[in-house]
Amino acid sequence: MARNKKKWSELSGGQRFGVVVGAVIQIALQGAALRDIAKRPPEQVNGPKAAWVAATFINTIGPIAYFLLGRRHSPSRVEQGTGSDASSAGLRTAMGVSIGKKLG
Repeated sequence: MARNKKKWSELSGGQRFGVVVGAVIQIALQGAALRDIAKRPPEQVNGPKAAWVAATFINTIGPIAYFLLGRRHSPSRVEQGTGSDASSAGLRTAMGVSIGKKLG
Protein backbone atom coordinates (compact mmCIF):
# COMPACT_ATOMS: atom_id res chain seq x y z
CA MET A 1 0.00 0.00 0.00
CA ALA A 2 1.68 3.20 -1.16
CA ARG A 3 1.20 6.40 0.79
CA ASN A 4 0.18 9.41 -1.18
CA LYS A 5 2.80 11.97 -0.14
CA LYS A 6 1.97 15.56 -0.89
CA LYS A 7 4.42 18.21 -1.94
CA TRP A 8 4.60 21.46 0.01
CA SER A 9 2.84 23.25 -2.83
CA GLU A 10 -0.07 20.79 -2.61
CA LEU A 11 -0.76 21.49 1.07
CA SER A 12 -3.51 23.89 2.08
CA GLY A 13 -2.72 27.00 4.08
CA GLY A 14 -3.91 25.36 7.30
CA GLN A 15 -1.80 22.27 6.68
CA ARG A 16 1.29 24.38 6.02
CA PHE A 17 0.62 26.34 9.21
CA GLY A 18 0.32 23.08 11.16
CA VAL A 19 3.64 21.81 9.80
CA VAL A 20 5.40 25.07 10.69
CA VAL A 21 3.90 25.17 14.21
CA GLY A 22 4.90 21.54 14.78
CA ALA A 23 8.45 22.26 13.63
CA VAL A 24 8.73 25.31 15.90
CA ILE A 25 7.50 23.29 18.89
CA GLN A 26 9.97 20.49 18.12
CA ILE A 27 12.91 22.88 17.78
CA ALA A 28 11.98 24.78 20.96
CA LEU A 29 11.59 21.60 23.03
CA GLN A 30 14.81 20.12 21.69
CA GLY A 31 16.74 23.34 22.26
CA ALA A 32 15.47 23.61 25.83
CA ALA A 33 16.29 19.96 26.54
CA LEU A 34 19.80 20.22 25.06
CA ARG A 35 20.46 23.40 27.03
CA ASP A 36 19.26 21.78 30.26
CA ILE A 37 21.39 18.68 29.63
CA ALA A 38 24.47 20.82 29.00
CA LYS A 39 24.01 22.89 32.17
CA ARG A 40 22.86 20.12 34.53
CA PRO A 41 25.57 18.21 36.45
CA PRO A 42 25.76 14.48 35.56
CA GLU A 43 24.59 13.44 39.04
CA GLN A 44 21.28 15.25 38.40
CA VAL A 45 20.56 13.28 35.20
CA ASN A 46 19.01 9.81 35.20
CA GLY A 47 21.38 7.84 32.99
CA PRO A 48 24.13 8.96 30.66
CA LYS A 49 23.86 12.49 29.30
CA ALA A 50 24.92 11.31 25.82
CA ALA A 51 21.93 8.95 25.68
CA TRP A 52 19.55 11.80 26.56
CA VAL A 53 21.15 14.04 23.93
CA ALA A 54 20.49 11.31 21.34
CA ALA A 55 16.94 10.84 22.64
CA THR A 56 16.12 14.52 22.08
CA PHE A 57 16.41 13.89 18.34
CA ILE A 58 13.38 11.55 18.46
CA ASN A 59 10.74 14.03 17.33
CA THR A 60 8.77 15.69 20.12
CA ILE A 61 8.68 12.56 22.29
CA GLY A 62 12.43 12.60 23.05
CA PRO A 63 12.61 16.04 24.68
CA ILE A 64 9.35 15.45 26.56
CA ALA A 65 10.70 12.12 27.85
CA TYR A 66 13.86 13.87 29.05
CA PHE A 67 11.91 16.49 30.97
CA LEU A 68 9.63 13.86 32.53
CA LEU A 69 12.09 11.04 33.15
CA GLY A 70 15.66 12.20 32.59
CA ARG A 71 16.09 14.83 35.27
CA ARG A 72 16.65 14.29 38.96
CA HIS A 73 15.36 17.12 41.05
CA SER A 74 17.42 18.28 43.99
CA PRO A 75 15.59 18.86 47.26
CA SER A 76 14.38 22.39 47.83
CA ARG A 77 16.03 24.72 50.34
CA VAL A 78 13.32 24.05 52.95
CA GLU A 79 13.72 20.28 52.56
CA GLN A 80 17.50 20.63 52.93
CA GLY A 81 17.07 22.61 56.12
CA THR A 82 18.43 25.86 54.71
CA GLY A 83 16.46 28.97 54.05
CA SER A 84 13.34 29.99 55.92
CA ASP A 85 10.50 27.76 56.96
CA ALA A 86 7.05 29.12 56.06
CA SER A 87 5.61 28.04 59.41
CA SER A 88 8.06 30.20 61.37
CA ALA A 89 8.72 33.03 58.93
CA GLY A 90 5.22 34.49 58.74
CA LEU A 91 5.38 34.56 54.94
CA ARG A 92 2.70 36.37 52.98
CA THR A 93 1.18 35.53 49.64
CA ALA A 94 0.90 38.03 46.78
CA MET A 95 -2.54 38.96 48.14
CA GLY A 96 -1.02 39.82 51.52
CA VAL A 97 -2.51 36.86 53.37
CA SER A 98 -0.21 35.43 56.01
CA ILE A 99 0.58 31.73 55.57
CA GLY A 100 2.72 31.30 58.67
CA LYS A 101 2.65 32.26 62.30
CA LYS A 102 3.98 35.68 63.24
CA LEU A 103 7.25 35.86 65.11
CA GLY A 104 6.85 37.15 68.62
